[in-house]
Amino acid sequence: MGNALEQLKKETRDDAKLYGCIKELYEQGVPFEELKALIPDIRRTREQLQMKRMLENNNEVLLSMFSKEMSFLLEARERHEEEQFKKLDQLIRQQQSFRKSAAENGPVEKLKRLFLPA
Repeated sequence: MGNALEQLKKETRDDAKLYGCIKELYEQGVPFEELKALIPDIRRTREQLQMKRMLENNNEVLLSMFSKEMSFLLEARERHEEEQFKKLDQLIRQQQSFRKSAAENGPVEKLKRLFLPA
């Protein structure tokens, strides 16, 4: 039994968790050859799970980055629109001011001042 466990230990390449599981199965009576055959499958499964977790974490990070980027772009667009409205408002006020000034200094007002003293 000791020799079989030593060989299983070598097969698991110092992987304590994997060795613990294999040892437990061996002690429960699972034949050595079956256990030895299981090691690559267990490793592959674990690697796939790790890869799946890594991809899920990656997806969360990407979604978070995308979400932040979208927020930034929306805020930038809102700021741009606000600037456009401010410029438009300024132009309208300027135009109104010019009209008022033109009306006050126009020919009709000059005639009124001449003929209708205040």
